[in-house]
Amino acid sequence: MRGLVWVVVFVLALNFFGSVSALSVVVHVPEKYTDVYVGERFYFEIEIKYPENPFRKDLGLSYEIMKDGEVVAQSKVLKAIETQASFMDFIVIPESAEKGMYVIKVGISDDERLDEEVEATFHVTTNGVREIRVYFFILLGVIVLVGILVVINITLSRKR
Repeated sequence: MRGLVWVVVFVLALNFFGSVSALSVVVHVPEKYTDVYVGERFYFEIEIKYPENPFRKDLGLSYEIMKDGEVVAQSKVLKAIETQASFMDFIVIPESAEKGMYVIKVGISDDERLDEEVEATFHVTTNGVREIRVYFFILLGVIVLVGILVVINITLSRKR
């Protein structure tokens, strides 16, 4: 009996002093968007389960695209969530981004004690426009050089 009293006191103390959040957040990158080009929208899915929240609550979501610990792009939104929500969102990959593996960090917070962060990885590739420009200018330079050599050859053959 005495042990039962201590258990009840302990449970009540935990209830008043230490509250545990049952928030579950998952960020998922659809297969179609695991490889994304610079300058394009990067879409990801967020699934939030918040069973202890019986009414609509505004949650602040912050998105950060990171590479090697450095923030490349970021965005913040406010969403009204009840007990659960699942939605797609996006962030634009900047043109200045380099090829490589990137991390999307999704942070969720409210005005009170809630503060969660999840992340997923994806790959950024260049769409080849930069390389095509370089090849174009190399090809143009070779054509101009060959044209100059042909003109020189024609003028030298006329002088003879």
